[in-house]
Amino acid sequence: LARKKKKGPLVGITMFNRKKAGSSSAGTEMTAMVPTGAKSVGFQLGDDEGGERTSMQVGLFSSTQSGRQTVIDTLCKEGVFKPNPNKTEAAGADAVDIDIESGIATKAVKATEKLGTLFGVFLPCMQNILGVILFLRLPFITAQAGCIQATAVVMICVISTVLTGLSLSAIATNGKIQAGGPYYVISRNLGVEIGGALGILFYLGTTIAASMYVLGAVEAFQTGFDMKDQFFFDTQIESLILMLCISSVVFIGVKYVNMSSTVFLAVVFLSIFCLSLGVILFKADSFDGQLSSADRVNNDNIGSNYQPDPDTGQEVSFFSLLALFYPSVTGIMAGSNRSAVLADPGRSIPTGTLGAIGCTTFIYIFTIWLFGTSLANETLMNDKLIVTAVTYPHEIIVKIGIIMSCIGAGLQSMTGAPRLLAAIAEDDSIPFLRPFAPANPSDEPSRALWLTWFIASLPVLAGNLDFITPIITLFFLLMYAGVNFSCFILSILKAPGFRPSFKYFHWSTSLFGTVWCIGLGLVISWYVTLVAMFLFMLLYLYIRTQGAVKDWGDALRGLRYGIARDELLALAVKDNFHAKNWRPQMLVLVDIDENGNPLKPSLISFVGQLKKGRGLTMVASIFKGDVLDPETCERARDAYAILKLHMKEEEVPGFVEVIPTNAPMSEAVWGAAIHSGLGPLSPNAVLMAWPDGASGKRAEEFVTTLKGLTNLNKAIFLMKGGETHPCVDDRVTEGGTIDVWWVVHDGGLLLLTPFLLSRHKVWRAGAKVRLFAVLTDAKENPLQVQKALQKHLADVRIEASVTTVDLSDTSIAGDMRQVYSKTADMQARRELLRNLDNPSTLSQAAGRHAEPSSHKTIAEVFSGMGMGLSQRAIANESDIAKSPIQAAEVKEARTKYNAKNLDEARMTTAVAFNKLVLKHSKDAKLVVTNLPLMRSVEYATDFVGYVETMLEGVDNAVMIRGAGKEVVTTYG
Repeated sequence: LARKKKKGPLVGITMFNRKKAGSSSAGTEMTAMVPTGAKSVGFQLGDDEGGERTSMQVGLFSSTQSGRQTVIDTLCKEGVFKPNPNKTEAAGADAVDIDIESGIATKAVKATEKLGTLFGVFLPCMQNILGVILFLRLPFITAQAGCIQATAVVMICVISTVLTGLSLSAIATNGKIQAGGPYYVISRNLGVEIGGALGILFYLGTTIAASMYVLGAVEAFQTGFDMKDQFFFDTQIESLILMLCISSVVFIGVKYVNMSSTVFLAVVFLSIFCLSLGVILFKADSFDGQLSSADRVNNDNIGSNYQPDPDTGQEVSFFSLLALFYPSVTGIMAGSNRSAVLADPGRSIPTGTLGAIGCTTFIYIFTIWLFGTSLANETLMNDKLIVTAVTYPHEIIVKIGIIMSCIGAGLQSMTGAPRLLAAIAEDDSIPFLRPFAPANPSDEPSRALWLTWFIASLPVLAGNLDFITPIITLFFLLMYAGVNFSCFILSILKAPGFRPSFKYFHWSTSLFGTVWCIGLGLVISWYVTLVAMFLFMLLYLYIRTQGAVKDWGDALRGLRYGIARDELLALAVKDNFHAKNWRPQMLVLVDIDENGNPLKPSLISFVGQLKKGRGLTMVASIFKGDVLDPETCERARDAYAILKLHMKEEEVPGFVEVIPTNAPMSEAVWGAAIHSGLGPLSPNAVLMAWPDGASGKRAEEFVTTLKGLTNLNKAIFLMKGGETHPCVDDRVTEGGTIDVWWVVHDGGLLLLTPFLLSRHKVWRAGAKVRLFAVLTDAKENPLQVQKALQKHLADVRIEASVTTVDLSDTSIAGDMRQVYSKTADMQARRELLRNLDNPSTLSQAAGRHAEPSSHKTIAEVFSGMGMGLSQRAIANESDIAKSPIQAAEVKEARTKYNAKNLDEARMTTAVAFNKLVLKHSKDAKLVVTNLPLMRSVEYATDFVGYVETMLEGVDNAVMIRGAGKEVVTTYG
């Protein structure tokens, strides 16, 4: 018994069925775990020898020892199960089994009622395969294509069903197939979207097949009993009446359909025998029937003789005959749909299905050659009911047989199609089908039945089955292709859960079956196939947009897993990404309140607006708590759900993790940065909120965290402010800017970040990127720096205006510049050693690591130094900011931010930088700049005060410190 979303403690009941005297059975043991609130639980009891099973409803009392003992006393007397003979039958009728995998209740079946291969698979498949085409169209196909090509038509169609039968046998013997048949197979293996789309098409094909059978029955009645053209639209009206009668019979009770199926099948076999015997006697000149000796021409139909159809006037070709004949090979799913009632599905489904395909193929080919070598071509061409003219001993046998065959097949279609629709509706993946799901799984799908009747009544208005067979053909071909593809995916993945008992298949046969079915559809009618595929895509996209999520363990998830695994291993071969392939793999650290709500949602908004970088986003929240405390874990689960909602609201694809810990926060952050992600998809950047007003231990821990992340070679993003940062529903209007204050070149992150932001829909319409290049030395030529930067922006395909600002009289370069330490030198040496295997790149590597670009200012990278003071006068003085700093301003800033130990030169630099930012970027929507260097000899409060002074008065700012790796390249 499956526990389905029920809370509360469980009652455990274990029952033993002792070995009976004289029995070889070892007895049985059953354990049931059920919620305490349940009223009763159903058991099936039986021995291991296949004897009769007894279904019982047992009341549950309580979870106490006395309650459990009462249940045991109810079940057992002296240790042996003794069912009440007077209630066995009633209990068996009402008992239900619970399918653990799907949770769908199905009627229990006594062991003595289990079906074998003959009645469970073979005969149902024969009844569904043999039908109207055999009697009304196969002689006509023989006359048009000739015996040789008609045989080819049959074999081409049969190849698709044989290959599909192999795939179906493998899937059907890997587990029980529930209601829906092929829809169940595909949806559980290829996912709800593909399964739902193909399921709807298969439903339409089955429904239109009912229309074909009704038209066939009416045609046989009118032609056989000379009742044609009795009044206007007589075919259509009679077809509508018959369709209503068939639907009414199904509505009254399916048991009548099942009872009559054996009779209908027997009549079909009798008709085939009588017409075959009649043709043999006619060929031997021992019986004429309604024909004359002129109709007796031996071997008159060996070759093809394509002529327009005498009834419809349409041109006939080999491919049109394929479309006309194909519905007569469908119906191979009948046995697999009954897997739940088969005694041995692993043996019965393959044997019965393939046996039925083989027998029907023999009947078709035998009929082709029997008629083709015995009757004149003109006789077969002009009389589509020729089978009645040569029936022995009387034509009435086949006339009635054709009508009963069509009605029987129509009943089967009208029985199966509503149940298929109900199965799709019960899965709740297609919202507009919800009204057609029965209130109880055991109820008859009445609403689905009458919808099917309405849909099936429309094609009969065509008045001729030749017009609708191509549609049926293509819908069935798409479904069969889906079944083959499902088996191919399961086989190629070699998933541990795919363990079919049927072994005579291979992934190559399934793949060939997929290609064969799709190719057959294209050659039959490429435009109808494209229409069917277009309809499939519309349904697929519709189901996908509805957000249906089903945990069915479909094979496509396994396929994605396999691809991801292989690609991860392939990516892990190389340690680093080239700049062209670099993507922001962002770890976002979000603080939460006691209710699990993020304190700064703008962090999620910001990272969502970077998604054009096509990197992975990992949102993590770390809070103090003990994992052994259930309340802490409950809080973590609530916070996880809330963060997922925030990510969905901001349209951020990614992953969430909430981490309770008692460790120091800095160590927890380092652990998250190290262990988040997988291999090459681990985070290369960390986004955090700036701790406004931090001091004391809080500032100390924060700066320690930053230093550790720097040592881990993680790029650091710090958001300051952010309360007015635009969210996903906002739009930055014309005039809004993203201002980049670029001091130190550390790999190009300061350029790449605003570029990615500008491509997002929030910024795309009106935001402009402005680049402010900070000059840090009096010898730097502003005009040359500006031109060099403009050229660089053009080379890297980033649009931005360039302005130079002068801070050469401050210590800004030293505050931002990474000191070239022994650690950096060792890193360079290690990379040089890795390049020893490739001498051609050794000199380039040595030059590149002689002085990393992260140690250079912008002017040093793009223009060089030593231009001379005389050259400086060429620059436009309006682009150079002169802003004398008063000592009082510096003193006020040091006092305000408690940065008493910060030397005066550094605080002067911070004040000067702030005045320039407020002058140029006070109204900017976002300011992006370098994160100052965290010096090991500096107090944490001094660093915090320095940064606070730099960006005082700026609403939204992001400070970035790259990992020293190039992320922007000029190469194509």
